[in-house]
Amino acid sequence: MTNLLLLLALASPSADAVSAYVEKYFEVFPSRATEAGRHDRDRELENLSPDRLQDWIDVNRRTLESLRKNGAGAAPDDRLDAELLSSEIEWQLFQLETTKRPERDPLYWTNIAGNATVFLLVREDRPLAERLASARARVRELPRFCRQAEEALSKTPASEIAPDFARIAAGQAKASAQFYREGFAGLFSGEEKAAASKESAEAAAALTNLSSFCEDLSRKAAGSPRLGARYRDALRIQTGEPDPDAMLARAVADLEAKRKEAAGYGRSVWKEIFPGTGPPGSDRDVLAKLFARVSADRAKTVDEFVADYRKQVSDLDAFLHSHEVVTLPDPLTLYTDRSPGFFVGQAVGGVYAAGPYSPDAKTLWFLPTPPDSATPEERDGFFRDFNHHFNVMITPHEILPGHYLQLKVAAHQPRKVRALFPDGVYVEGWGTFCERLMLDQGWGGPLDRLAHLKKQMENIARAIVDVRVHTKDLPRAEVLRFVKEDALQDEQFASNMWTRAITTPTQITTYWLGYRQVTDLYEGVQKARGAGFRLKEFMDAMLAGGPVPVARYREKLLARGR
Repeated sequence: MTNLLLLLALASPSADAVSAYVEKYFEVFPSRATEAGRHDRDRELENLSPDRLQDWIDVNRRTLESLRKNGAGAAPDDRLDAELLSSEIEWQLFQLETTKRPERDPLYWTNIAGNATVFLLVREDRPLAERLASARARVRELPRFCRQAEEALSKTPASEIAPDFARIAAGQAKASAQFYREGFAGLFSGEEKAAASKESAEAAAALTNLSSFCEDLSRKAAGSPRLGARYRDALRIQTGEPDPDAMLARAVADLEAKRKEAAGYGRSVWKEIFPGTGPPGSDRDVLAKLFARVSADRAKTVDEFVADYRKQVSDLDAFLHSHEVVTLPDPLTLYTDRSPGFFVGQAVGGVYAAGPYSPDAKTLWFLPTPPDSATPEERDGFFRDFNHHFNVMITPHEILPGHYLQLKVAAHQPRKVRALFPDGVYVEGWGTFCERLMLDQGWGGPLDRLAHLKKQMENIARAIVDVRVHTKDLPRAEVLRFVKEDALQDEQFASNMWTRAITTPTQITTYWLGYRQVTDLYEGVQKARGAGFRLKEFMDAMLAGGPVPVARYREKLLARGR
């Protein structure tokens, strides 16, 4: 869409402004169009020259002004769409103007490079030949994209770039380079393979150069990864929380309460888990022994780990079909496998939904796995953290009735903007609420509930760490100490929390914030409806509007005393 057409749309009602923005968004970020199921830009890769980024900033400013000016008279659903879009625009402007990520954060670039072809290669929503042709077109653009990254970052004084960001980005670019050097051409045959080999070799060389650039930058960089005074605005934009200190105080109190809850539950099931023995005297010792027992049941290999998760999905699907919990869209369209290293340059997991433009495409569930280079001790440590009971309790969060279901319903929502720019507090709150709900419905046993309680302690600690890292200058060593000693988490989760806090500020608060909001609403609706409360009605209603702020569901579900 041209800027002229965008300006015409901005003068129209908010629904037109939303649609115009989405089209411009996909023009700027074509890889995200592919992720959303739009295929008209599959052969394009982001062109983030300074002029184009400035144009994008101007578009965001104009759109936000239009939404604020014209939103009051819009229909309720249009106002809700405008609310979500306004938050996304504020975050775009925060990153582009306030923190200046394209100039100061190498991860801004390596995240895009890592995602360039993955959805084309894994999703089967178009013929393979078309997807491979589009992937080759993007691969041909990677050298240009890498040059743009280096040019943007080279203009910035090293004192304004955080060495942590450069170091992580170097690893991402290196992993992407390895994929294009060793794996990409194997997807082709004949003459096409020869051409793809040449193209992917050039992409690999460019990514290797970018990795070396970032590695060198990490040795010279002296900037801070902390937001400092800017954290308040980031938290408000991303979560709606106006006061970091007030949120911190609530989280500190919640962590203490959750430790007591976990220890109390542990004592209540102690004899079932450790027959013939009594629990230790202190809560900390009780939980240490119980959590060690939870982690004892674990995989020994990646294949065993992946098989365990696939079994959990199958069993949970059957469980929900035999219980009146939520309406399930059949069939289950889910691709479950280990996370490819090139996806983000490190073996982390996640659920990547079918987008609103291809809602019936497979959802991708990439499982975190230890890297191939891991030592036997590191590998066993990974499986100790991601143990069988963790897998049992987290599958409802990630898949059913959690993220898979929530995102699948959202993809079928006629309001596409809600799937494109979901409310993060709702999304993670829903997933975390589903962990607890399914345990209460009979999914899993005492060890799985203990795994959940440990996870909740981690989620609360995330909020505490996020505020303290960005506003109290909490150092990495103290983050690890706090997470291990106060939140009773293991080394890997403690180390990961530091990385999450500096690379995705405020996002890691959404698990705890969202859980509180969704649980409070669930309990409020139960109380309001009394004997007339029906779980399936509540669950379906909480999905129907898409991933919008929980407050909007509260307004609807508790209206007129319902």
